[in-house]
Amino acid sequence: MKVYRHRSPMGRLVDAITFPIRALLIHENSSCGLSSLRDERMRIVAKDCVGRVLDVGCGRNNVFVQHFLEQPGSIGIDCFAYDGVDRVVDDMTATGLPDGTFDTITLIAVGGHIPRSKREAEFREFGRLLKDGGVLLMTEGEPVTQHILHRWQRLYYALLGKKDMDSERGMLPDEEYCMPRRELLSYLNTSPLKLRRRVRFMWGLNNLYIAEKRGPPA
Repeated sequence: MKVYRHRSPMGRLVDAITFPIRALLIHENSSCGLSSLRDERMRIVAKDCVGRVLDVGCGRNNVFVQHFLEQPGSIGIDCFAYDGVDRVVDDMTATGLPDGTFDTITLIAVGGHIPRSKREAEFREFGRLLKDGGVLLMTEGEPVTQHILHRWQRLYYALLGKKDMDSERGMLPDEEYCMPRRELLSYLNTSPLKLRRRVRFMWGLNNLYIAEKRGPPA
């Protein structure tokens, strides 16, 4: 596994110019001097992480916590027992973690994989786990391009004789490749969360949403 945690200004320029090539061929592991889509997303998110971080849906090898963060006490959780996961949580609506444990919660390219029937309850749980003033960072692509990209990844990996992550673990009936924006915005603006900022990247086809937990009025 090759991870590009840092990029020089020239490296960032090359990544920007070659985005279509990376979108087609370089999804998880950086190679040939180019950042994978995964590494670019994680670098973008890491810039806004503060304090103790909870990475939800961390995936195999817990890459974000292990390679992109320096905050002590940060952990990665997932509902699948991938290698490297700090804690396997069967039900993300009831993690069993204490109130106000984390300064930052990250959801990196996992929004659509939250089952539709559990989304509202899961975001309530994320709000509970954040400290007052803490931030929730969430990346989500544009719906049309995300559907195209996921279908292409499945075909591309099949041509290589492999399975992409979605095919490997399977998609539940109420999972999606991308969470609809209107729905996403409703969760990020439901008390105690308030959407603070949206940052577009990857030629404007991906988004970082930054929401803050606001404590009760004084």
